[in-house]
Amino acid sequence: MNQLKPSSALKADAREILLGKYKTVVLAYLLMQLITSSILTFIELQVNVQTTTGLLLYYAVSFIVAILSTVFVVGQNHLYLNIYRCQPFETGNIWIGFKTCADRAILAYLLIAAKIVLSAVPCILATAIMLTTQNYYFALIVGGCAIFWIISSALIELDYSQVFYLILDHPDMSVTALLSESKALMKGHRGSYLYLMVSFIGIQLLSALTFGIGMFWAYPYITATKTGYY
Repeated sequence: MNQLKPSSALKADAREILLGKYKTVVLAYLLMQLITSSILTFIELQVNVQTTTGLLLYYAVSFIVAILSTVFVVGQNHLYLNIYRCQPFETGNIWIGFKTCADRAILAYLLIAAKIVLSAVPCILATAIMLTTQNYYFALIVGGCAIFWIISSALIELDYSQVFYLILDHPDMSVTALLSESKALMKGHRGSYLYLMVSFIGIQLLSALTFGIGMFWAYPYITATKTGYY
């Protein structure tokens, strides 16, 4: 990373660079949402989530959709990188992840998810002991472990936040090398990136109040700003 701009400057750049391009970026976001949401909706209509089998099937498909969404995110990043770098761009850029690096994107997602799950092990064990022994003094330990998990998960997300950009710029780099590179890039920059992400909470809440319609503006804005940060 070069010298970082303040978050206000990054946001201003994002707004400026998106001018005249909203049709393309909104269509790209809409296409991604339609595909992933349609799969989940179809499963909800086909299985009975009130049964154990149906619920497990729903969770399994949700996990697959999460993986699918990750590959789409790589495509979205490609689209926004092209815009920032003044290269030709189109809605079809969102398919680049499936064409060039789906395997590495999926593996990166699984490794990051595994790290987050592993960080939850102390909390899971403490909760299991508390419920088994019915010793609710363990609630303090569970609470401490939960805080540890939340902090650990946040740090993991921050450390590997650049992986799905790096994967596009370094097609020959292994997944473990990409993870290491992202972590190295984020050293000393966790705080600035966290501040940037937290600053979008208000926009996301407003988007929720519009039943998601506001995300057609918010998602491009947030993604463009993240791309500028990269």
